[in-house]
Amino acid sequence: MTRFKMHSWPLTLLFAGLLLASVAGAAQSDIQKDVPRLQWRFDSLLKASTPNAISPIEKGIADERTAIRSEFEKEYAKTIKDLEQDQAAPSDLVLALDRQRSIVNAINQRIDERKADLSLLEKEESYYKQIQKSGTGSLPSDQILLTKSYPELLAKKAIVEERLAVLQAYQKAQGDRLNTLRQEQQVRNLGVLFSILTYLAIFFIVFWAERLIRNLLLNHIRHRRVRYTATKVFTFVVYVTLVFWFIQRIYAEHPGISTVIAVIGAALVIVMQDMIKGIAGWFGLKNSISIGQRIAIGDIVGDVIDVGILYTTLIVSRTVDAELMGHIGKLMRVPNQKMLVDPLVNFHSTSDFENVEMPIRLKKPDQYEEAKGILEEILAKETGEFASQAQRQMDRRMRGYYFTQISPAPRVYVEVTPEGMIELRLCFPAPIGRRRVVMTQITQELLKRFAERHIELMTSE
Repeated sequence: MTRFKMHSWPLTLLFAGLLLASVAGAAQSDIQKDVPRLQWRFDSLLKASTPNAISPIEKGIADERTAIRSEFEKEYAKTIKDLEQDQAAPSDLVLALDRQRSIVNAINQRIDERKADLSLLEKEESYYKQIQKSGTGSLPSDQILLTKSYPELLAKKAIVEERLAVLQAYQKAQGDRLNTLRQEQQVRNLGVLFSILTYLAIFFIVFWAERLIRNLLLNHIRHRRVRYTATKVFTFVVYVTLVFWFIQRIYAEHPGISTVIAVIGAALVIVMQDMIKGIAGWFGLKNSISIGQRIAIGDIVGDVIDVGILYTTLIVSRTVDAELMGHIGKLMRVPNQKMLVDPLVNFHSTSDFENVEMPIRLKKPDQYEEAKGILEEILAKETGEFASQAQRQMDRRMRGYYFTQISPAPRVYVEVTPEGMIELRLCFPAPIGRRRVVMTQITQELLKRFAERHIELMTSE
């Protein structure tokens, strides 16, 4: 049989109040038939004048009140039992505590109502006592009275008193049970706090041990690539293992925590959306960039030295903005989520070489043919192998695309400037990061060869 479960204490309070109210109504209807008999006994008590006549009447009244009280006890016991039929599981102490608190609140509410009724009856009784004492007078006509006679008032007052006594007895019993549940909850809260502190201690111990091993052992590996890979793999394995162990322990100690974790997870998705975007960017970058490659993000160009889950670290190599020249050679951490939004250029996407142009102006235009031949020889000697390597890399890295790119061979172009001068433009590939080194080698060689053939270069005045 499926039982109705109330998961919020306001609904439980309402349910308990309605049940207790229905009990009062049912008991009232059942006892109404005894009111005339009890009223008759009080009427007889008021008319009796001798102790021998009063004693049996008082005993009859006491028996009637005992029967009425017993009837109330049965009805309230049945109601409390119905409320407690939907018992919470031993692990669901919070629900049991909310239910018990609702029952106690409902009983307290009924006690307040009965005390109010008793107060009205006692006030009305004062009128009857005044009339009885003086022997004259009448009831006030400007007030609505609950009874029509003094015996009827005494009968109803006795019923209210018995009902109030039963409620107060149950108030004590249910209050003691509520206190017991509160103590159990405090003990459990202390246990949860101790578990949290234990998990935090374990986390800090693992964190400290991981850093210690990384600094004392892994960072001393001489081979750079092996050191970097070992450090990353070790850190990843340690923390993934720790997270899985933590989740396993939580589920083992709290089997019903799945719903709570789902709600917390939904809230964390909203609160930590930037972090989630960073992790998504990290997954997207795995096939786009790697350590040692040069990339450009916005106005910053740098070499990748680390790809983390949330950040990618660069060494800034150059920048377009002159105000950021001081950043060159510095470390820059770029959020991975920025990689998903801003354009990203990987200079190594097609090959590990970049195209370089180097203009040279001759002082004597009639020497351009000889100078062009010398420059072509120098480029073939210094950069010829670069062009073949770049082409092989392009063929391999662009194999998944419809079009492929052809690496331009080292060439020398002849141009006439607007001033009427001859300009020779050297175009050649150079390894990324070694552009200035290659240009220096070419410059030194051409200066030597030009000096031998007396070819003069144009200098700025």
